[in-house]
Amino acid sequence: MNTNAIDAYSRSEPTARSTATSGGTGQLERDSFMQLLLMQLKSQDPMSPMDSAAMFNQMAQLSVLEQLWDIRDMLSESVNASQLSQGASLIGRQVEANSAEIGRVSGLVDSVRMMSGTIWLQIGNDEVRMDEVVSVQ
Repeated sequence: MNTNAIDAYSRSEPTARSTATSGGTGQLERDSFMQLLLMQLKSQDPMSPMDSAAMFNQMAQLSVLEQLWDIRDMLSESVNASQLSQGASLIGRQVEANSAEIGRVSGLVDSVRMMSGTIWLQIGNDEVRMDEVVSVQ
């Protein structure tokens, strides 16, 4: 398999590559990966193209990778739903929390919301993250 296109891409466009890997996980995003793969396929040497078995293997690997991304997304959604359910189970319960922003807070949980993957509990006029709760009664 010819990797010259990948090597040329990594040398000639460092800003695009670093942008693609600057996410929280440090992995290439789907679109960036697909663009890289398509660039590799387009940049094949016409005199010695990839054989059909190698192409089939690469497409199979791509299919598996897509399925893994979908599974990761579903697991992430499941974790978020589970965390929200845990937070909802605290509604009406007496909790105590040590908030980094507002200090020690205690009272009944009035409501729960999720913002950017973080569960927030409304306790009276204060709002604390669920991971800041130190006791539940």
